[in-house]
Amino acid sequence: MNIEDQTTTINEDVQTIEYAPGLFSAIRKMDNISDAMIQKSLNPDSNRTQVFKAKESAGKSGSFFFFSYDKQFLIKTMNDNEKAVFVNSLVDYLNYLVKNPDSLLARIYGIFTVNMEDLTPVHILLMSNAAQTGKEIENVFDLKGSIINRVVKIDSKIQPSSTLKDVNLLNLTKENNLLMFRNEDR
Repeated sequence: MNIEDQTTTINEDVQTIEYAPGLFSAIRKMDNISDAMIQKSLNPDSNRTQVFKAKESAGKSGSFFFFSYDKQFLIKTMNDNEKAVFVNSLVDYLNYLVKNPDSLLARIYGIFTVNMEDLTPVHILLMSNAAQTGKEIENVFDLKGSIINRVVKIDSKIQPSSTLKDVNLLNLTKENNLLMFRNEDR
């Protein structure tokens, strides 16, 4: 499997680097995702509106994301450190997915850097849209590995469309463990 990077020149002003294309090809194959499906979903003309909306909703980190026009994929920008951590973890990530094919862990289908003349390079992560997997999803979490400012206030029952954060996951895990413990006592 090829974990070497591949550079492609789109024109004299735009160059892309695809990280570990062989590894990501194996992950896409596991999920029956073809290159043609990705090309269709990421057609620039079809995604123009999504790209402009993404710029308006950049997160605190400065990164932004958008769904492809057909909602099949999510495209997220990354900073240099995020890219480095993920690229260094790719083999472990693939091994985990191979051993846990039904995992609901986000499926990453590619990491790219787009270089354009006179602009800072942009690192991009291409991933599946978990809501399109056909699996029933009870909750969606945006996990960062921190508890600082990582909670969504919940006034009533959690809505399926709510994206929860790290502290919400910890609280739900504690509640579920307590319920399991009480049921075992019966």
